[in-house]
Amino acid sequence: MVRFFLIAGLFMIFLINISLPSEIIDELQLIQAIGYDREEGDQIRGTATFPLFNPDGTVKAEKFTSVSNTSRYFLSKINTQSPKPLTTGQLRIVLFENKFAEKGVLEIVNTLYRDPNIGNTLHMAVVEGSTSKLLKQDYAANPLAAIYMTELIEQNIKTENLPKTNLHVFLYNFYGKGMDPYLPLLKMGKNKIKLQGIALFKEDQYVGKLNHNESFVFKMLVDGSKAGRYEVKLKRGKEKGYGVIRNISAKTKYHVEKTNGKPKFTLNATILGEIHEYPHWLNLEQKPSIDLVESAFKKEIDMQAAAMVSKFQELGIDPLGLGDQLRRRERGWDFAKYREQYKDMEINVSTKVKIVQTGIIE
Repeated sequence: MVRFFLIAGLFMIFLINISLPSEIIDELQLIQAIGYDREEGDQIRGTATFPLFNPDGTVKAEKFTSVSNTSRYFLSKINTQSPKPLTTGQLRIVLFENKFAEKGVLEIVNTLYRDPNIGNTLHMAVVEGSTSKLLKQDYAANPLAAIYMTELIEQNIKTENLPKTNLHVFLYNFYGKGMDPYLPLLKMGKNKIKLQGIALFKEDQYVGKLNHNESFVFKMLVDGSKAGRYEVKLKRGKEKGYGVIRNISAKTKYHVEKTNGKPKFTLNATILGEIHEYPHWLNLEQKPSIDLVESAFKKEIDMQAAAMVSKFQELGIDPLGLGDQLRRRERGWDFAKYREQYKDMEINVSTKVKIVQTGIIE
């Protein structure tokens, strides 16, 4: 009997093994980046890039482009141009032309999420201009645009003003009540790609953007950070100049109260900073100079935050997730009512700044 089950078990393993498809990496084209542009008649122009490894050890990016009505069929059409099957198993980044993103990206994002070959940490970005042109350009920083952009985004999340963002974060903010998603905003330059700031979404449609300085404030408010730099105007009498503050640590606490049934938010932000550059007329060994920097920095951050919140309210978007903060605190939270109140809601940002290090003159 034992022998029978042993033989039966080996037979089942054999059947499973012969039924599973095997894919040899040398027989596949591994797509690393995909870009979507809007064509006339709401058709999609898709561009995919994958690496080609030459016998001499060098590598170059191959690009295929096709037009279709759906994102999946675009991949099928470019497969007709490839000598090897195309697969998304190494897809690193997906790009949306700004005009494409204005009409909504949810169908494609959901398709990406349902693809078992694609992980939740996939990067996505909005491009000011054609994604096809961006992907077909050669760049000095890296011959593979997908690697270049992925590293560009990841290092700006780690060291600069870009908050954490990927496929998972986008979908979490989209499907969560009282939140709206955001993505990095890129632009092609001469032989380079530049991070322009943050693309703001109303549900799944691109509706606005934040520049680099605004992104510093947004990152501080949305998820706290231990990175980023901000350029602040400094003035003492007739002397004027600029200073650069590096964020060491930033935390924001949300306080909510209700007046006549209407929520009022106060966002208390604390920033520990380091002065990286400053005008020659400032003596950072003297406390009044440190006080001047702290005061100017606080004033600009508070003004920037107030203007940014007003922009969000005018656009009818909630990327800070204030609605979600209220939902966590209130039983029977009414999302529809909150959305009606949001445009005229009182939202205040108060910043406490402490310069803890003076760094070095750059």
